[in-house]
Amino acid sequence: MFRILLFVALCAVILAACGADSGEPAGHENPERAVVSWFESIDDGDAPAATASVHDGSLALILAIENDLDTATTAAYLVDGIPTDVEQSYWDSFADGFTEFASRPISSLTVGESGVFTAEGTTYARVPISSGPASQSVVFTRQGEDGSWEVDVVATLADGFGSLLADLYNRLGAGDDADTIRAAYGDIVVPAMWAAMADGAFGDEFNRVALTLVGEISS
Repeated sequence: MFRILLFVALCAVILAACGADSGEPAGHENPERAVVSWFESIDDGDAPAATASVHDGSLALILAIENDLDTATTAAYLVDGIPTDVEQSYWDSFADGFTEFASRPISSLTVGESGVFTAEGTTYARVPISSGPASQSVVFTRQGEDGSWEVDVVATLADGFGSLLADLYNRLGAGDDADTIRAAYGDIVVPAMWAAMADGAFGDEFNRVALTLVGEISS
């Protein structure tokens, strides 16, 4: 189930870092812990916990792109959640692939202090991942209505997936399943694109793609 595109994209985001702090209490009470918990769950082979550390709708959309899912399956993932066997295979493959590629487990990465901001009414946090002052990248987390934090993989991987998200959106036809996906784009992709643009790290070409997609979704 795991495909190389997401793996390469995420490696580009966080490969340079090392030495994650695992001394914080369990839970997702802050952005840093959400990222650390995600990394640790992947390496522990705890797929439900890894998925729980990620915004489920954002993961469903990335899976749809990675695996060329049809409209009905994508809508089912958004409404009913990702099946247990799919998430287990996905995170197991991710853990193995990352360790092979980076020669270290993903939980060895360093997680820095977050900065909180708002994008389109949704509260985000920019969580820096760095191996030193000269090398820094970012994972985005978003805050839920209950105050807890989850990793937003759409925002985190926006630079690599912006055009692919647009392609998926533009291929949607008519029907309830397509309408479910369109609604998810409004709830998930629009604020994620604004969050990524607010960070300013992805450049003018990404901003053009993101603004075009946001305009199509909002029209």
